[in-house]
Amino acid sequence: MSSKNLIFFIVILMIILLFFMTFSCEARKPDNAPLDSTVNKYHQFSQYTDPGELADLYKTLPESLDELCALIKKQLIHPFDLEKYADVIPKNRAYEDRELPSVSLMLKELLKRNENGLVASRKPEERLVVACVHHSMLLASILRFRGIPVRIRAGHAKYIGGQNGIRVTHAICEVWADEDSKWILVDPDRQRINFPRHEFEFSYETWNHLRNSNLGNEQYISRYKSVDQATVHVICLDLSYLIGKEEPYWLDPPIVYQVTKGISDLSEAELQVLDKIAAYLKEPDDHLDEMTSVQEKTPFLHFKRD
Repeated sequence: MSSKNLIFFIVILMIILLFFMTFSCEARKPDNAPLDSTVNKYHQFSQYTDPGELADLYKTLPESLDELCALIKKQLIHPFDLEKYADVIPKNRAYEDRELPSVSLMLKELLKRNENGLVASRKPEERLVVACVHHSMLLASILRFRGIPVRIRAGHAKYIGGQNGIRVTHAICEVWADEDSKWILVDPDRQRINFPRHEFEFSYETWNHLRNSNLGNEQYISRYKSVDQATVHVICLDLSYLIGKEEPYWLDPPIVYQVTKGISDLSEAELQVLDKIAAYLKEPDDHLDEMTSVQEKTPFLHFKRD
């Protein structure tokens, strides 16, 4: 075979190989997998998850989700767990969420209390006392720094409280698993990795139960006076997380304050907007633009500052 024919043969072989690899990758991708453009939006920091000038702290952290979540727990204490550390945590630090609303402020305070950074040897008295949202924000910040898509989700955890029928308002992360082309659930606060979706009641599910008078005997635990008000809060918060705004959980849009007795306080038009949002939240990858649009164009969904 002449050298010219050999080169031609090699080129043809490379083209066939490239075609096969491309086809093979497409064949492995599930039919319901979101578009790359949608997934890639969750690479982006919000103003709350941007580590700012302290991003270098992330460079030496463990790679696996298990190790990473374990390390995050060495930096943070949930207020629910504070009784374990009552002898070392001052009473004036029982709730630091509002003083540390962003990851950059969290990192600065962690360095102030221990200049060695995000270390597993951090003493309890050097940790931050913050809620589940802050745990999820820190995980989201680290993974986005690594180029891994992640989004925070608001809903109700079924695995907190120690008994069946308890639903606790909670925030977790959905992390994009590229090898499986799907979102997996990760709870850095309660140390649960890739757990079943039926163990977390998403905001749209609670809303649909509420709309259909189908809450059953479940007990919903939150800081709100009724499950109706808590549900409206959570669905607005989940929407904020999914469109990348990631508003602080202690803020609320006006529609939450309207719910005093129940969702019967809302007009039919307002209920229809929330119905539409719930439908979007069920399949968020297919409705990112619509979710962004409805939030921006609907004043009663705009979060109010303190």
